[in-house]
Amino acid sequence: MTRSRSVRKGRSLPDTRAENLSVVLEALRKLQPVSRSGLAAATDLTAATITHMVDELHASDLLIESPSDARQVGRRPTLLRLNNARGQIVGLEISRSEVRAIRTNFGGEVLAVAAQAFRPQLPLDDNLRRLTDVVRFVIDPELPLLGIGVGVPGPVDSTRGLVLEPPNFGGWRHVPLAEFLQSHFAAPCWLDDDAKAAALGERWYGAGQQVGTLLFLSLRSGVGAGLIVGDRVYRGAHELAGEIGHTTIDINGPLCECGNRGCVETLVSVPAILADARREGLAVHDLQGLHQLAEAGEVGALTIKERVSVYLAATLVNAVNHYDPALIVLGGSLVRAWPELTEDVAHKVKGRSFGFLSKDVRIVQSLLGENATSLGAAALAIGELLHGGDPRPASLNRQPARLGAALDTSAIT
Repeated sequence: MTRSRSVRKGRSLPDTRAENLSVVLEALRKLQPVSRSGLAAATDLTAATITHMVDELHASDLLIESPSDARQVGRRPTLLRLNNARGQIVGLEISRSEVRAIRTNFGGEVLAVAAQAFRPQLPLDDNLRRLTDVVRFVIDPELPLLGIGVGVPGPVDSTRGLVLEPPNFGGWRHVPLAEFLQSHFAAPCWLDDDAKAAALGERWYGAGQQVGTLLFLSLRSGVGAGLIVGDRVYRGAHELAGEIGHTTIDINGPLCECGNRGCVETLVSVPAILADARREGLAVHDLQGLHQLAEAGEVGALTIKERVSVYLAATLVNAVNHYDPALIVLGGSLVRAWPELTEDVAHKVKGRSFGFLSKDVRIVQSLLGENATSLGAAALAIGELLHGGDPRPASLNRQPARLGAALDTSAIT
């Protein structure tokens, strides 16, 4: 069997058990049904370690064993698959226009999706009620809720589960969102920046399953990025890594809310593009309308689209030279509305960064589409449960949850 790069190898870290468990679970999710020997070959873990990890997953009722149907001489191997009836995970995305929730099993299979319009400028209590309504809608009341992951516009404090001060996000200031949700649903909750969550989603379930270094660029009402390095989200010293929307590509450009001029976000975000269209006198209200005008040959629309493509290419050339990713994934409403954008930008990037880098880096469109952040949020929760980290904000002052304890959670208020 050819070993896939998408299966992470065990590492010599202090929490080796949690790392190995995560490796085995990812291999199961991708390869199931699979034998113990197949798991060992895919993960480079020893047979003894595989046996120990499988026994631990069995103890938590996460595995189902069945004999192979293959006809062969001798004893047929026992095949392992995840027990999808064991419990559920919720991944929640909160954007400036929508709240989206998905329900998955522990293997990351999407079981339910719900979305509602969202206006962060409304009173906080009303918005929190809307979040709980959407989460409750996707939950199966017959199954335990194992955990909730949330992706929200940054900046955030993921350690304490706080939404700090996202620009253009109403009165949200130091909102203890993780604490609120886990108290409301009696389940552990983790929170991250929406673009970082989307990068994790593409790494686990989408276009980045075969790479270890990935940059996700989110293009919608804001512009953000998430960087995966060595299969982990890179956050930076203050969790501000990925604020690519506030890098300068035109020193004389428009004034940004951050105080800088010529930020990427002032030039290629959806509001900026539509403002350009109004200045050109184009009677369009959305990206699709602008795309249709360009398809019909309207010069102003074509000029705007070309300008956006050039600015994006310049942004990605900087990203390639700074981060050297194996893969760049473009996602968000802009990418979905302009189907040719990704290929056009990729063509412009070629040859503008270090020669060998521009030849090797791939630039592709998100495979997860509008579910990228919510699926990444679910992956965040699954990964944290496996690593046995403390799911509770420091303000709650509780003991860290371990895998077994978290999987016993069954109360849903």
